[in-house]
Amino acid sequence: MHFLVFPILRLLSDSQTHSITSISAHLNCSCSDIYSALDDIASFRINLSNQYDNYRWIDPVQWLDSQLILKTEGLSEACYDVIIMDVTDSTNNLLLNQFKILNSNVPLHRFKTSVVIAELQICGRGRFNRRWYSGLGDSLTFSVGRWFNQNISTLNGLSLVIGLALLRTLNLFSIFNLKLKWPNDIISVTHYQKIAGILIDFRSITSCLSYAVIGIGINFLPNREVRACIEQCASDLYTLSGKNIDRNSFCGSLLVELHRILVDFENHGFNYFKDEWVNSHAFEGKNIFLTLPDQSIIEGIVSGIGKDGALRLLTDKGVQAFHVGDVSIRIKHVVN
Repeated sequence: MHFLVFPILRLLSDSQTHSITSISAHLNCSCSDIYSALDDIASFRINLSNQYDNYRWIDPVQWLDSQLILKTEGLSEACYDVIIMDVTDSTNNLLLNQFKILNSNVPLHRFKTSVVIAELQICGRGRFNRRWYSGLGDSLTFSVGRWFNQNISTLNGLSLVIGLALLRTLNLFSIFNLKLKWPNDIISVTHYQKIAGILIDFRSITSCLSYAVIGIGINFLPNREVRACIEQCASDLYTLSGKNIDRNSFCGSLLVELHRILVDFENHGFNYFKDEWVNSHAFEGKNIFLTLPDQSIIEGIVSGIGKDGALRLLTDKGVQAFHVGDVSIRIKHVVN
């Protein structure tokens, strides 16, 4: 990607008309550099109006702003170290690489919770190594790196709890027609379309110190090209709410809720959230098909979850428990 892509886009964010010569003068570069960068911008399917080398961004994105995010009521800079990147391959990968160079002997209290947010994530990861597709400014893709003063084995159910934080925040923005899908997807109630996903990478340091990178992706309003790449049924916040949700405001509110829920999780464990999670599960009491890693399929009725976050399924062999892993769920549609 050309190094001038984002400087040009930020300059054009005023929705005013800018000539090639004025852009090159403003950025102190050659016109040929501007043309090269504009070729890369075109690959993002960004709608730039061009009349005789005069460019205007008709519908610019809302840029993320760490200062606006940290001004959210209830959010303290003492809790989070927020970094916003123009572009990265994967925010989870970035924090995992950062973790590798940290000295694990540094006392826990010296670490803030790290947050890396990407305006454009080009190689986002989902479960089953699926690609998480997003475009510039059409989603919120970020990762939270948090230290836990406990053994990694005690973090069962963390991914489910993060789903609750997302759902609570969506409700705060008056979006109520969403539910959880085990283990941690956010889906629409009516068509079971995915709105947001969570991917957590764990690292064990010692018997009493662990590190988790919590990756979150939320669809705000993907463009047609991004939608065409998504390999499953998906929707977005604009389609559900009819509103353009402010990404900075939403991100700040979500970070407030994440801090609250992570502290409660560390102090009380998953069982503290169990009833709230079951009440929020889209498939609770429903007949589903569960596909296992060996591609075998088990049919049963969802019957709550265990204290460790395992899915409980009432099958013809009795109640069976399934843990988070390479398993997928689809509902059984009854034909009348």
